[in-house]
Parts: sequence; structure tokens; C-alpha cells
Amino acid sequence: MAPLLDSRVLKAYQELHFDITIDGSVSYAGYFDARKQSITLREESDTVYHELGHFVAFIAGNVDTKANFQAIYQQEKNSFTGSRRIYAIQNASEYFAECFREYTLNPATLKSTCPQTFEAITNALDKITDNQVAQAKAFYGSIWTK
Repeated sequence: MAPLLDSRVLKAYQELHFDITIDGSVSYAGYFDARKQSITLREESDTVYHELGHFVAFIAGNVDTKANFQAIYQQEKNSFTGSRRIYAIQNASEYFAECFREYTLNPATLKSTCPQTFEAITNALDKITDNQVAQAKAFYGSIWTK
């Protein structure tokens, strides 16, 4: 469903027992739910990369909420040229997720238009290590049911 996904993300997603569900009855394009360990999509599409961007931010330590990324968001959001620009620039979390989609599908464009964002996503990916996954399991294991 996400053939271009970075192998570190796929490995973490699988090891943490997250899943992806297609539900044509939902009103939204996609939804990431860390508590339920899931992504729900209305249909199979590249929206999966946006929702996986939320997973990346989460597993890398909620990097989309940190002050340094908030500053990058403020500096570069108006330079973002992706097809879902209006949605992406509404807040730092959606910006990170949509930029992860662009990072996966159009990396050269993202790197040229939003270089600090590109670097922040690269750094987030580098944080997805076996140790980080183990820490997530230990911390969230009591609330996760899978």
C-alpha cells in the first residue's frame, strides 16, 4: 500500500503492530490514531504517506510539536508548494505530515522549496531506531491492545 515507504518506518510500523484499514464509509481522506495503533483511509491512495508522516513524527518523539520544528514551520510554511497546500499549512502537525508525503513522493521539490523542513524530516527518520521503537513499546505498551 506504501511501496515508496522508508524501510525504517515500515519496520517500526510493523514491530509496533500498527495497521492500515480502508473504510469507504468514513468522511475523511485519512486518520492516524496512535492510541489505536492504526491508520484509517477512505480509499487506497497516496494519502497513506501523509498519515504515515504523523506516525513518523510520533515515533521520532513527537517532533512536530517541538519548538525547533515549530520555528521551521513558521519560516517555511509559505514556501510549501504541494498540491494540498491549504490543508498542510494550517498547523505544524499537518505541515509535517504533508511534507513527509512530499518527501516521499517529490523529494527534490521539497528539498528546494523547504530545505529546513526536508532536513527536519531526514533527522526524524534518523531517530527511528531499534532503541526508539523499544522505548515506544515500553512507554505505550500499557495502553496499546495489539
